[in-house]
Amino acid sequence: MSDRNQEMREMLAEHLRLQNLRNTPERRAVLDAVLQTDGPFTPETLQEIMESRQNFRVCRATVYNGLGLLEDAGLVRKICLSGLVRYEKCWKNRSTIRLTCTSCGSVTDVTDDSVRRQIESMRKRRFTMAGWSLTVYGLCSKCSAAIKRKQNRLNKKDKDKK
Repeated sequence: MSDRNQEMREMLAEHLRLQNLRNTPERRAVLDAVLQTDGPFTPETLQEIMESRQNFRVCRATVYNGLGLLEDAGLVRKICLSGLVRYEKCWKNRSTIRLTCTSCGSVTDVTDDSVRRQIESMRKRRFTMAGWSLTVYGLCSKCSAAIKRKQNRLNKKDKDKK
């Protein structure tokens, strides 16, 4: 188990202790499923991971409740991608630059130190920044190429008609 995963487990345990809540196997299993994801995920994805990889059957409400606790603990955050609600891990990674394709919905996280420094240097009165997320919408190279091919075919048909 990585140090990061262990630290996230300890953060959950501490959050539950401070909230006077039990550290149940179900709550730990939801966190374990989150730790097995890469990129944005849905509660349904977590439930599938729990059932297939962990052989741990839970109802959907348990997953949603677990995600709420993880969100309160600062271990995951809710995001909206292409109009759909997803979650992502955010432990000590509270800043994200995300490229989202408006055609296929693919998401790519990128790093840009100049953008990160500029956002993090902003000072707002009576506001303490806990994290940030920047989403840039456009077309991925695959969708852009498909659109160009379609335009070329249409242009060719138009020329053939003349």
